[in-house]
Order: sequence, then structure tokens, then C-alpha cells
Amino acid sequence: MPGLKPAIIGACALLLCAGCSMRRMATRSFADALAGGAGASFAHESDLEIVKGALPFSLKAMEALLEHEPRHRSLLLSLAQGYMLYAYAFVDMEADEIKATDAAAYQHAKARARNLYYRAFDYARRGLAAGSQQIESAFASGDLDAALRAAARADAPFLYWAGAGLAKWIALAKTEPAAAVRLPEAAAYMQRALALDPDFDRGAIHEFFIAYEARGSAAGGDMAAAREHFQRALALSEGKKLSPLLAYIEACAVPGQNRAEFNDLTRQIREFDVDRFPEYRLVNTIAKKRAAYLVRIQNDLFLGD
Repeated sequence: MPGLKPAIIGACALLLCAGCSMRRMATRSFADALAGGAGASFAHESDLEIVKGALPFSLKAMEALLEHEPRHRSLLLSLAQGYMLYAYAFVDMEADEIKATDAAAYQHAKARARNLYYRAFDYARRGLAAGSQQIESAFASGDLDAALRAAARADAPFLYWAGAGLAKWIALAKTEPAAAVRLPEAAAYMQRALALDPDFDRGAIHEFFIAYEARGSAAGGDMAAAREHFQRALALSEGKKLSPLLAYIEACAVPGQNRAEFNDLTRQIREFDVDRFPEYRLVNTIAKKRAAYLVRIQNDLFLGD
């Protein structure tokens, strides 16, 4: 029949389109579930070896999905968070623990951590751009100020992780001029996040500014401001997070050679029960591990005692 062939072709085309659409819906649903569920399951974990083994698989699975959904903001945010976590807890921290015994492995691990921090920054920045055509256009033209002005409160998590990832990358690339000059950029992401959501994640942005302001007056810092951010971070954490204490120890107590503060704050961390607040069990376990390391090497940190 003359009209049958076009009808069949049309029906097949519709089925193919429907199939593509269904596959995309399935991919997006899986991406939503993976991005939303991975963070919560890891956050409640206290066994760092389990997280260390599972996290790379989760990150690579999300990257595979991102190839099909390159503007999926939840995936981009989860990748930024995941790479920051992996770089800090399982590469950067572990590098410090082998520094005295294996200089080559230490340098390799630090270089690896630096690259992973930048990957986290890049994912956060992509997520920020994916949420707004105005932000995306501003980034494309190299206008960071315009991009930040266009950001809304919902963008605060992307701003935070972009600033955190970039700052960590800078800290491990101090000898590179191209890295050092980007510190104001990292601070700009954080300052905009602070303006939009000052209470973000129970004071996480204030924790960043503890270290940022503690860098010394010669570098533009302000110790009084660092202490103010510490107090604000403590208040917002409501005793549920150890990260404000750890940030203050490393940014203020040790550089200021205040052993009394060091002893008091590390004691508080050591005595903390990570099971009291399951939603912060992982980050608090990491903080306890870091504090234990600092206690072990305290004679190297404090001179002249």
C-alpha cells in the first residue's frame, strides 16, 4: 500500500525518539539518585578505609553520567565535594604522615592532591555556570565580578566549593606565580557565598576565613577578624562539628606558637564522640585523625619549649 511505508517510517522515528527520551530520563533519574544518595551515605560513615575504597568508584560513576548530562548541577556539586573530600582526607593528609620517611612519595602525593583540588574547583565552577545563562556568559568573557554579582542564594554551595578547591590548590602551589595571584579569586567566591548564605553548612564559610585572615597583616590578613570568624563558626556549628576547632589550631594556635590553645582544642577534639551527630560522623572522624597526627608531631610544631 502506497501510504504504508511512510507511516511505518514515521512510527519508527517516533519510537526511536521516545527511546532516546526514555534513556535520557533514566540517565537523569540515576544521576539524581547517585548525586543525592552518595553524599548522605558517606557523611554517616566513620570507617575511613571504607570511604577511601568506595569513593573513587562513586566519583568515576558520576563522571560517566556527567558525559550524558553535562549540565546536571547535582552531579557537578557532588563531584566537587567528593574530590575535595578524597584529596584532603586520603591524599593530602596521608602525604603529611609520610613526609619524614619518604620524601619522594610525599612530593608525589602533594602534586596529586593539588590536581584533585583543582578538579573540585572546576566542577564547582561548572555547576555555578550551569545554573544561570548570565553567569555562564560572564565566565565566558572572563568577568568574574559580573558572574559573582549574578549569583543567587541557591548558588552558595557552588561558590563555597569553588573557593575551597581553588584555595587548597593555591596552598599546594605556592611557588607557582600563576597560583599565588589567584588567592583574591578564591576569597571572592567565598565572600559572595558569605553574603548570600552566611550560615551555610553551620559556619563552613567562616571556617575558611579563619585561615584566610590568619595569614598575617603583611599579607593583608587580620588576626582579630580570624578570631571573630572562629567564634562565629563555633556558634553556628552548635557543637556538632570539629572543623572550626581544627581550622583554628592549624591557622592560629600553631603559627602563633600558643601551646595552651593547642592542648585545649586538641583535647576537645580527642574527647568528642563522633556518633552523637551522625550527619557529621565522617568529617568529624577525619578531624579527629588530623588532630591525632598534630598531637604526635607537636614537638616539631612548637619550638623552644
